[in-house]
Amino acid sequence: MSNGATPTNESPVIPTALIRRSIVGRNLLESGVRSGQLTQIRRDAYVHVPPDAAGWERQTAMHAVMLETVRTDELSGVVVLESAVLMHGGTTWHAPDALHLAVPFHVHGLRRPPTRRDPTRPPSRDLGPLDRRRALASRALHRHHFQIPDTDVITIGGIRVTGLERTIEDCARFLQPDAALVAVDSLMAIATGALAPPTDTKQPGCRTINRPWDRAAEINREASALRTRIMDRLSRRRGERGVRRARAVIEAATPWSQSPYETELRRICLANGITAPTPQMPLHTETTTFFADLGWKNLRRAAEVDGLIKLRNDPDAVRARQAARDDAFIDQGFEIAHFSPDEVRDTDRALERLRALLPRTACESRPVSGLRTKRERTRAAE
Repeated sequence: MSNGATPTNESPVIPTALIRRSIVGRNLLESGVRSGQLTQIRRDAYVHVPPDAAGWERQTAMHAVMLETVRTDELSGVVVLESAVLMHGGTTWHAPDALHLAVPFHVHGLRRPPTRRDPTRPPSRDLGPLDRRRALASRALHRHHFQIPDTDVITIGGIRVTGLERTIEDCARFLQPDAALVAVDSLMAIATGALAPPTDTKQPGCRTINRPWDRAAEINREASALRTRIMDRLSRRRGERGVRRARAVIEAATPWSQSPYETELRRICLANGITAPTPQMPLHTETTTFFADLGWKNLRRAAEVDGLIKLRNDPDAVRARQAARDDAFIDQGFEIAHFSPDEVRDTDRALERLRALLPRTACESRPVSGLRTKRERTRAAE
C-alpha cells in the first residue's frame, strides 16, 4: 500500500487474515480503508481483499475472517446454515455474504451488550422498513434466534457448530430450494464417503484401488439411512416453518452429485416436471466404465455440465477422457447435451435445452413444487 511519497517506497505488508488495530496500527488501518484494500466487517475487525478480487473471493475472505472473529472473541452462539456447511467441508450454491450464528431466546427479550455504537451507522429507529431490512441484510453477522440442543452441537476448530444431521435439517428448512439442495447433496456425499478420492490399498503382490463407485451399494444404503433419520427429525416438527419444503429437498437429495451445477440442473428437472435423471449414470464397456453427470438410461439421453473446475489439474487429459466418454455413449445410441455453468444458472435457457434433448413424454411429469424457488413460484402463479 503506497503512501504516494516517492515511487521507490515499498508498500507496508498487510496480513490477509483477521486484521485488528493492534496488529497494523491506526494509520495503516485508516489508509487501507481509504484505498479500498481493507474492508471493515465488524468493530475492530478488518479483512484484506484486493480491490480487483471477484465477488465470491471477497465474500469467501470476509466469511473466513468472521469465523476467526467468532473464535477469538468467543462470541456466544452456534454457527448454522451455510456457514456450518462450509465448516463441515461442504459446498454452497453461492459464497455466503455473512456468517450465520444461532443464539438462544432470552426470557426478558434480547438485549444489546453495552458497546459503543458505530458513529457512521444511523440508528435503526431512523430507518424506514425497507432500509432497515437492507441494513440488516448487509451485516457481516446474522444472528438467528432459536434454541439448539447440545446434542446437535459439535466443536470444529474451537467453534461451536451444528452437527451434520442438524445442519442438513436446517438448510433444507430455511434456505431457498436451489441453495438447500446444493448444501444437502454435498453434506450427504461427505456423510457417506461418496466424494472420497480413490485410495490405493497395497498388499503383497497386488495393488487395489478403492473407489467410491465401487462401494455404490454401501453408499446408497448409508444415504438411505441418513435420509430416514432426517425425515424422522422433520416428523417431530410437523406444522413448523419450512418442513414441507425440507421434505421435498431431502427426498430429492443424493450423495452422487459432484458439483453444484449438476445439483441445480437436476433440481430444474424435478421442479419443472421433467423425469428425474440419474446422477453419475454408469455406462459399462468392455474395458472400462464411464459416468455421465446426469442420465436417462431408458431414453438413451445424457447431460454433462462442463466447468473450469474439471480442467484445473490436467486439462489435456480431462478433455481426452471427456471425448472418449462421449464417443462411448454415442456408440451405445445415447444423445448427449453439454451445459455450461452460465446455461445452468439461466433457468429458462436450461429448460429450453432440456426439453430439446428429451422426448415430450419425459417433460410431462408432475412438478415437485417444494423444489421451486420463490421467483419460480411467483412466475408459476402468474
